[in-house]
Amino acid sequence: MTIPPFRRSGETATIKAWATGAPGMADVLRRGAWYPVVDETPEGVVVEVDQQRILLARNEVRVRPDRPTAWSIVVRTGVMRPTLAGPKLVTTYAVCPDCTGRQEFEGKPESMMCVRCRRAAEVDWSTTY
Repeated sequence: MTIPPFRRSGETATIKAWATGAPGMADVLRRGAWYPVVDETPEGVVVEVDQQRILLARNEVRVRPDRPTAWSIVVRTGVMRPTLAGPKLVTTYAVCPDCTGRQEFEGKPESMMCVRCRRAAEVDWSTTY
């Protein structure tokens, strides 16, 4: 089965699966964002991050066969710093399944529209990062 390219334009790569950082692992991958797996080796999986290929051990990632279709929810841990909304402290944000943009939200929405790419999708409340 051939999986369509994940990029909207430019060079394409064959995607074997999608990966995100495993809980408790160093933040090599941005929490809640999914990255294309472009190769698998005995040592682990090769993911593409910002057009760079990175080899990660299998215990450092969660892998799924298809691209996520729902928003991921990320709960900030550790040192809190106001990076999303200026001086307002944001402790939880969502990650768009299409463009991986971070977005604030209020309440517990069932779906959201991305202000960056304008894609609407359901929110996955079953797993938080």
